[in-house]
Amino acid sequence: MAETPSYTRKAVKKYRSKFDIIQVRFPKGTREKMEDIENINDYIVKCVLDSLNDEKKNEKEKNHE
Repeated sequence: MAETPSYTRKAVKKYRSKFDIIQVRFPKGTREKMEDIENINDYIVKCVLDSLNDEKKNEKEKNHE
């Protein structure tokens, strides 16, 4: 088997450096519930970021009281 060229490894490393990779485990059967979602990754990212923004907003409101 041929070795991956160094320029390809470098490009992959550069691309991956732009992201935080987080592995999440869901209860069995969750994937089937998510079948209708076109891009599961985008859906999960949106949900997490929305939740984090809500938490940040709630924290700011608490500090202003």
